[in-house]
Amino acid sequence: MYQIGFFILIFLLGSIPFGLLISRYWLKIDIRQEGSGNIGMTNVMRVGGKLPGILTFVLDFAKGSLAVLSAQIFFPLSETTPETQLVLHSLAGVIAVCGHVFSVFLRFKGGKGISTLFGVLAVLQLNIGIFAALLWAGIFFWKRISSLAGITMLAVFPWLFLLFPWILQGKIIWPMFFLFLLLSSLLIFKHRENIQRLLKGQEGQLSSSNKQ
Repeated sequence: MYQIGFFILIFLLGSIPFGLLISRYWLKIDIRQEGSGNIGMTNVMRVGGKLPGILTFVLDFAKGSLAVLSAQIFFPLSETTPETQLVLHSLAGVIAVCGHVFSVFLRFKGGKGISTLFGVLAVLQLNIGIFAALLWAGIFFWKRISSLAGITMLAVFPWLFLLFPWILQGKIIWPMFFLFLLLSSLLIFKHRENIQRLLKGQEGQLSSSNKQ
């Protein structure tokens, strides 16, 4: 029962809408009524400038990292097997991202989950997190389209949970792979409007305002 309570708290952590809070108390606007209407880093940066956008990213990233770090404390190795421990840590990360996407504080609406996912990967599997971040950055600096970078990264990163163990001659933990494959599919679905605009050549490039 206490484990269910822990995961509920993780969902609530992920649900904290930092982009909305920053826009409301710093920019004095409701970010949901501006730009794309999204509460994530990209829209906050586009509407409010670099500093609010960066702070939104840092706080959303921290939610994902804190979720996994909390799970590492809550599910110590002494009480479970290494594989089960990693699966539980992964589950905490996935739930935090889902909390961001379906925020209980926003009537189960939210952001796209990319920043929070990066926070999860940074603690859970740093090598995969670095590869995913480099992939995102490479696509972004090539095309300057944040959504395209995010969608490309989401399509690739779950398979790294198979590729890296194979390269390093480690053991594939299949529940981790399937958890992140399902999460990736969900987040790509959340980008469906971006995908439609990309196919029509209507997706805008990221250029933050001059506000700081």
